Amino acid sequence: MSDAVNTSHSGGDALAALRQRASATGDAALLAAVAGAERAYETLALERAALQSRLAASSTNADRELAKLRTLGRVAETVNSSLELDVVLRSVLDTAVEVMKAERGFLMIANADGKLELTTTYGIDRATVEGDDMRPSQTTVRRVFETGEPIVTTDAQQDPRFNINLSVRALRLRSIICVPLAIKARTIGVVYLDSRVAPGLFSPHDPDLLTAFANQAALAIENARLFDALRAQVVEISRLEQLQARVLGSITSGVITLDGTGTIATFNDAAAETFGVAGRTMIGKPARALEALIPGITTILGDNLMPSKPSELDAHHPTRGDLHLEVRTAPLDLPDGTGTHGWAIAVTDLTERRKLERLHAADVEQRRAIRDAFARYLAPHVVEQLMRAPGGVALGGERATATILFADICAFTELAERLDAEAVVEILNHFFSAAVQIVFEHDGLLDKFYGDGLMVVFGPPRVRDDDAARALAVAEALHRAAATIQADGAPLKLAIGIATGEVVAGHIGSPKRMDYTVIGDAANLASRLQGAAPPGSTYADERTYTRLKQRPAAEKLIAKIRGKAEPVTIFAIS
Repeated sequence: MSDAVNTSHSGGDALAALRQRASATGDAALLAAVAGAERAYETLALERAALQSRLAASSTNADRELAKLRTLGRVAETVNSSLELDVVLRSVLDTAVEVMKAERGFLMIANADGKLELTTTYGIDRATVEGDDMRPSQTTVRRVFETGEPIVTTDAQQDPRFNINLSVRALRLRSIICVPLAIKARTIGVVYLDSRVAPGLFSPHDPDLLTAFANQAALAIENARLFDALRAQVVEISRLEQLQARVLGSITSGVITLDGTGTIATFNDAAAETFGVAGRTMIGKPARALEALIPGITTILGDNLMPSKPSELDAHHPTRGDLHLEVRTAPLDLPDGTGTHGWAIAVTDLTERRKLERLHAADVEQRRAIRDAFARYLAPHVVEQLMRAPGGVALGGERATATILFADICAFTELAERLDAEAVVEILNHFFSAAVQIVFEHDGLLDKFYGDGLMVVFGPPRVRDDDAARALAVAEALHRAAATIQADGAPLKLAIGIATGEVVAGHIGSPKRMDYTVIGDAANLASRLQGAAPPGSTYADERTYTRLKQRPAAEKLIAKIRGKAEPVTIFAIS
């Protein structure tokens, strides 16, 4: 540059000297030649200045492009240095903004359905990108994604492709560039950058430069996505393995699996508890190690036997002693493509179940004994009710409030003396059959027959509020039934006594022969009232009568009863 300046100065000085000489001599031709040389010299000087300006601009652009290339090379290494998807996406966008000196930008990636989704932004919030203000930019993005061709404008306000949009003018967008993120011929997303500050921010070479970077970035993004998917798959596999472990651990039956080589693959907690071994010590051992725990198992597996019913085997526990096991086997298809299969072995410990079965059998026998005993005294449906909750029945004896009824055929001794024994038995059976039916219909407990009479209990083994009412109803029905039976030309008549009070109810006798009955003063009083009642009448004590919600007409009597020190209030019900 200094040589050119010196040359310029020396050329100008020579022309000035010639002009002075021509002027001094008055040489017109020389003056004309000097003037032409000066004009040519000025033109040459202007051209040289323009050339120098272009050379300076070219040097600046070259420096700028070289700086971009160096930056891209440097940041490409950064982009490819991570497999974290979020980190890679952020690095890609930040690098693009830095290299292009953009003001704003965003990055969109196609999802599994091929639709673009916003992933990362710079200098702009997500709501703005997805709102109406950025609709022209969204149109540009879709066009680049669908065609795979970059779009760039140095001044969107003057570019007819963009300035027709009111939002472009309103946002004062100037420089816009959008390039595809592509892997070979497949576009996976786009990078969008813009600036509202200066036109001409992006040069004609920038799309190629940014596209080259975007292609590198696309590979990094795809690798990160694959890594993310693999990591999710590993997490899912780990979750499934944990789930399998929890499921196996929660199964109450023992579960043991063998792989294709006959090696123990799993040994759950229930199996470990059943056999009294540590499950982890069994994993990795050959199948023959199970023989010590499940005798005969290797024969079943070796012969590929598939019994239609589970096998029942005897085994031994180090502390619990002899075991009785139910063993099921099933082949397991393995996903290794070799055609081999493993085995699943399910072991159920039947030892406790057998004990429970024996206890149940004893319980059933006890229930049967209870049923047989109460079937003699109670109606069948009452017996069934007791069997549904036998715990409420105390077989040894319990204190309870009961209403007791005694009924006796009047003058039966004289009648028996006049009739044949067969006729007497027929009359008794006729009456007792009707009496039992009546007692059972009112849920009474038939305590016993005695000669020509019967004793009925209302209350135990299940006391109810209407025991007294049911006792009176039975008394009335027995009177009606007796009146229908003829004996030696006349209907039978009954004397009935009813009393209510505290008694002890239970089975009384020996283990080989016992009867369910009640013992207490109320039973004695009912018997005495029956003995005092005239034919066809019912005598009830005061406690029974006052318990009736609907009291029938009765004559109140005060009588001295045998066995009672004080007079007793009696209600004579005819």
